[in-house]
Amino acid sequence: MITIVTPLPTATAAQLAAHAPSLSVHESCYGTATREGHRESIQGIEIRIVSRNDPGSIYQVQCFFLRRGKYGAPPTVDDTVLFDTTDPHGTYRVMAKPITLSSSTSTGTGSKKPSKSSSPSKTPDPSSEHPREGFLVRILHNGIVLREHGSSHSIEHLAQEDPELFTKATESKKARHMEASSLLVH
Repeated sequence: MITIVTPLPTATAAQLAAHAPSLSVHESCYGTATREGHRESIQGIEIRIVSRNDPGSIYQVQCFFLRRGKYGAPPTVDDTVLFDTTDPHGTYRVMAKPITLSSSTSTGTGSKKPSKSSSPSKTPDPSSEHPREGFLVRILHNGIVLREHGSSHSIEHLAQEDPELFTKATESKKARHMEASSLLVH
């Protein structure tokens, strides 16, 4: 006798059909910028949400910007932006806090001083020049994650493997609570 076991749908999957808004996220800017003579790593995203739920439904949108771990360490949450929206039929633009890049990078002026010792050079840490790992965006309703979108499969996998990392980021004093109206793209 062969028994076939099929997984039961989860509670959140059953709730998705009723009121889960659609979610698409696109990176609007990424790279380096110079501000007041300092180089910074920047990243911005546009979040498109379409809801067909009853008027008055409140959703929380959580945006996590991740920073590469140094020398192969796992990524960390560098910036968290949270906002609540009612009937979120629109596009929202969210910018991460810039990461100041090390000033040891040559700017094209001056020259490097010769080394006094002949010690072997260290392999540069790629996280210092390109510190961004990506982003994760989640939509919640009554504390339940309805939709989630990461910039890569590895970030989505990290969210599944270490949800506590993202929970701690939302509870941190550094988390930025924004007004949805200030992020809405007109």
